[in-house]
Amino acid sequence: MTSPAPPPPPSDAGAHARALLGRSPIFRRCGADDLAELAAGARFVDHADGEDIVREGDPADDLLIIDRGEARVLKRGASGGEHAINRLGVGDSIGEMALFDRVPRSATVRAAGPVRCLVLPLADIVARAEARPSLVPVLVDFGAQVAGRLRTASEHAAAAAERALAEERTRSVMGRFTLLLMLAYTLYTWLLGTAVQVKAALGRSEFITVPFIVICCAILFVFVRVSGYPASFFGLTRRDAGRHVREAVLLTLPLLALTLALKAALVAWVPAMHGLPLLQMFAPPPPGLPASGFDPWLALAYVVFAPFQELIYRGGVQGPLSHFLTGRWRDPLAIVGANIIFSSAHLYVSPGLAVTAFAAGLFWGWLYARQRGLAGVAVSHVLLGFWAFEVVDLGVLE
Repeated sequence: MTSPAPPPPPSDAGAHARALLGRSPIFRRCGADDLAELAAGARFVDHADGEDIVREGDPADDLLIIDRGEARVLKRGASGGEHAINRLGVGDSIGEMALFDRVPRSATVRAAGPVRCLVLPLADIVARAEARPSLVPVLVDFGAQVAGRLRTASEHAAAAAERALAEERTRSVMGRFTLLLMLAYTLYTWLLGTAVQVKAALGRSEFITVPFIVICCAILFVFVRVSGYPASFFGLTRRDAGRHVREAVLLTLPLLALTLALKAALVAWVPAMHGLPLLQMFAPPPPGLPASGFDPWLALAYVVFAPFQELIYRGGVQGPLSHFLTGRWRDPLAIVGANIIFSSAHLYVSPGLAVTAFAAGLFWGWLYARQRGLAGVAVSHVLLGFWAFEVVDLGVLE
């Protein structure tokens, strides 16, 4: 670590001060004599790293110009904590506003490393300007510098107001989103009990799950309208839809092969599936076993409503969660969080189906995070689901 350079020798300090003042926007119109006059009343002061050059609330008696190093401008908040609002470097000035408004310092300026400043007493500047008319333009340049600072402050205030409005909007949407999840969980609790009874009585649960999907989608569409976010925020976009669908089909093909391998393992290991063909759809049943029971209307209902499932779990849960969460893990956390809800919605059928849905949902969640659209994910869901439960027929999971 290098130590700060020593101050210039007394013989050179005046020349160095004049050069620094001549480069400052405030004193750019001063002649050599005026600069020499101002430098005569100035002095160099060194500050160590972390030392306060000026402190908020202290009397504002001096103008300072940074000769070497950098400093942070800190403003105390309502809670007492300090917030960095600006950073200053060589040639920047501190305290020019006090020439027009003698109030205490409005902010703290703290050294970010070793800092050397040229200090000019404000009273000395005013007195010299009164005695030397040629220094009057300096006061005009002071005003211009102050006006520039005020413009910058106004821009920062406007940006802060925009951020505050955005945060308020996010809180409002987050509140509605939480309410939506509570409502969806309540509906799911009702569905879990009702669907089990319907499945036991009729052998299929679509008579409950399909209306449930319709109701959830209706609630989600209301949420989309009142959220203030565009439809694309929820994955409802046609942008790059064709490319996303092609990519989704290619990425789903290995999963189709994996499903076939899983069916082969189930046929070999599960007694109830011994003798079943790998591709069950329309295949004649083995002797002594019932037909597969393929129902084209229920299959059509699945094909139609699977994209709406993706709208609910990926567009309505994963997308907003990824937006509201922060940090490098926000996408994985959103995928897992949405998938827990997605897989738990299949528990009324069987734990095996819930586990399978969770595994497939991880892929669909990753695909949605990659594409930020529902087109490819919906096609993949229809393709993989229809293949697994109608063509291949992983019936043991149901």
